[in-house]
Amino acid sequence: MAASLDDLTTEERSLLLNGLPLLSQTFWGPSREWCEEILLARHTQELEKLGNLAGQDNAAREMTSYMERNSNLNRFCDILEAAYVRLFISAKGGITASLHHSYYESEDGRLMGRSARMMASRLKASGLKIPKNGSVPADHLAVEVEYLTLLLEGAFGNGGEDFLISARDFARSELTPWLTQFTERLKCETDCPFYPAAAALLLGLTTLISV
Repeated sequence: MAASLDDLTTEERSLLLNGLPLLSQTFWGPSREWCEEILLARHTQELEKLGNLAGQDNAAREMTSYMERNSNLNRFCDILEAAYVRLFISAKGGITASLHHSYYESEDGRLMGRSARMMASRLKASGLKIPKNGSVPADHLAVEVEYLTLLLEGAFGNGGEDFLISARDFARSELTPWLTQFTERLKCETDCPFYPAAAALLLGLTTLISV
């Protein structure tokens, strides 16, 4: 595991910039195209390398092991879709974890709070539009990860130090704190360990970025 972004090799930077969108898409929901991509990442050992980079080897192994047991594309997509709905969208007795930052800043789990306004402002300033045609609050986990990726692309490109400072600050002060709570809530999930492992891997990467 690299100690910080400053220690990353060119290959590791590329791995990070490819891995973050892959994990971001995990929490948009399992489209067929994404299922094909994540299965390929297992085959090419990209997930294993991400786990090593993030200091989350166990999480990466959990994901790859689960995919090995469910390697049929259609079955894999169906299982993840059902689990996604149960964990994050709708379930008897309530969902396991909200995908929205605002939920974790409110005592009663309200959405559209400070973080949604904060992210809407950041996205507008960066010229980005929310995926899904704006049908979700701006503080959705996948949106925040995609925004962080944009900052890193600037940091590793011609933008340099200003983008790097922004990426670290955003990861440290905004994304990592509530992602930690999100990951903790998923630890009790045993029927589909893929999502808890993906959250742990993502948390490892955002922690690396925040240092």
